[in-house]
Amino acid sequence: MNARHILLVLCFALAAHAQAGTPEPRYETRRIHDPDGTGKFYLDREIAQVMGPGGMPWLERIEREEEERPTLVLEALGLQGGETVVDFGAGSGYYTFRLAKLVGSRGTVLAVDIEPKMLEFIRQRAVRENLLNVGLVQSTETDPKLPKGRVDLVLLVDVYHELSFPFEVMSKIRDALKPRGRVVLVEFREEDPAVRIKPVHKMSEEQAIKEMQAVGLKHVESIETLPIQHVMIFGK
Repeated sequence: MNARHILLVLCFALAAHAQAGTPEPRYETRRIHDPDGTGKFYLDREIAQVMGPGGMPWLERIEREEEERPTLVLEALGLQGGETVVDFGAGSGYYTFRLAKLVGSRGTVLAVDIEPKMLEFIRQRAVRENLLNVGLVQSTETDPKLPKGRVDLVLLVDVYHELSFPFEVMSKIRDALKPRGRVVLVEFREEDPAVRIKPVHKMSEEQAIKEMQAVGLKHVESIETLPIQHVMIFGK
């Protein structure tokens, strides 16, 4: 093949590639961004920095009951007992142990977290309280490590906005749901300027719905009984 033929082949190949198009990158990195964010954007939302084990005292603060009304969150879930529930981004287990009481001995709560120290904290408390229906799962940045088609409900409280790879994680969470399974996001309301939380740690209902739709989850309802947070429920 002479040089002219090689050039023609290359031109045809480039033309075909241009016609087919290349997929848009899922994530975007921006140099100018919120100092409390990572500089990584997904669907035009900046991903927040992750809270590590040092944040456990804040998660367990006494004032949380009054400020966030977790009892109302649990009521909104409508659990009857016997379900398999995931506390995703479980942290100190603040919700894990409350959920364990709701699902009872016939149910299971999987505490999922990327941080081993937090899982060990939960394990020790579960042993002390002799709770046999609490399981531990160490996730990765891209994989929640959940069984497919086995979960009734996945609860993410003030967690979703920190996921480094939200598309990958939520796609796998969707696959873990039973046909009538639900995902519940609890997020500080971005729409309300009176909610005094750092902006990258807040989410609007509109943004949450857009991001869940991207992984094949539909908005079922929002329950607005909390003082400063959305409770947003999604299904397959």
